[in-house]
Amino acid sequence: MIVLTGRQGARTESGERRLLMFGSNDYLGLAGDPAVVHGGIAALERYGTGLAMNQPFATTPLHEALRERIADFTGTEAALLFGSCTTANIALLTTLAGTLDAVVLSDADNHASIIDGCRLARGRTIVYRTRDLVDLRDQVAATRASPNRTVVSDGVFSVEGDVADGAELARIARQAGASLVLDDSHAAGVIGARGRGTAEACGLDARTDVAAVTGTFAKAFGAGGGGYVAGSATFMAEVKRAARFYIFSTGMHVAAVGAALIGVDRATTDIERLERLRANVLRLRTRLIASGFTLLGGGASPITPILIGDEEQARRLSLCLAQRGLVAPVMTFPIVPQGAARLRLQPSACHDEADIDLACEILAEEATAVGLFA
Repeated sequence: MIVLTGRQGARTESGERRLLMFGSNDYLGLAGDPAVVHGGIAALERYGTGLAMNQPFATTPLHEALRERIADFTGTEAALLFGSCTTANIALLTTLAGTLDAVVLSDADNHASIIDGCRLARGRTIVYRTRDLVDLRDQVAATRASPNRTVVSDGVFSVEGDVADGAELARIARQAGASLVLDDSHAAGVIGARGRGTAEACGLDARTDVAAVTGTFAKAFGAGGGGYVAGSATFMAEVKRAARFYIFSTGMHVAAVGAALIGVDRATTDIERLERLRANVLRLRTRLIASGFTLLGGGASPITPILIGDEEQARRLSLCLAQRGLVAPVMTFPIVPQGAARLRLQPSACHDEADIDLACEILAEEATAVGLFA
């Protein structure tokens, strides 16, 4: 674990050491942006550290403005705010699958917060094979007797970086009379023509093809915390009424709200950031492949996993990179299957070409030193 002592960006600090950061979810480079930081500070100065009341009892104009802003961003009617996307996913799934006759069909690679939401829901969970639409159709057919079915998937899978086939998921759900939920934590601000997430990237209408979209303000939006559920006004009212993780949880921190308002605006209007991010992803993947690395994911998202395989070799490589000042986190079992250890690199819009090139040079040198290319 790295103890960071500086502001997030292309580079950061750990004590007296300068680090080149390729392990952050700060996709648009907004976490250290002065305007976003000032938005959080201004909210703190206006409202203090928080309302000290649960969400059903009190809100602020900033919270209400952010609800409207994220609903507009996602193309939905309404939204609710949460302390994190983990809380949002649990609140949503326990509402959708709140009866014993409910069924949730969940992708095997879904985020842990979706898995935990399914476990806490009263309904039955069926896990279908990762992005296997044939298996999903079989499971949908096998559960046709259930009057309440939900298909839930990450939009961008956090371990592999692949994008879900949202169009087919929507088609399967629609034909079965099931609801579709997409977690856009790693997709919002990143994929789609305007960076609006999975629905846009897959040509879906978020008001008719998707029951709900969840996400976080802590990644591309740079706010450092907070999550949301967005959907129809009627469904959001039901979540607000019934979801225990909404009613009995402290709401989104006011500083995160202030920062998120600026972050969402930047993600909406500053298309150059998105273009820089995509150029950086392409440059990184191209150079790594040319160096002989095996990459996972298709490159549609910034998540760039380098497959190592052997866990000890992957740990040793990550440590050697850290000693060279390059942050490239390692992922091993149980996060990934045994024998599929990898480094997960995540370029940002705040990197420049020199940053990408330096990271690739260090990676190639240290991979050779640990015997990866032997």
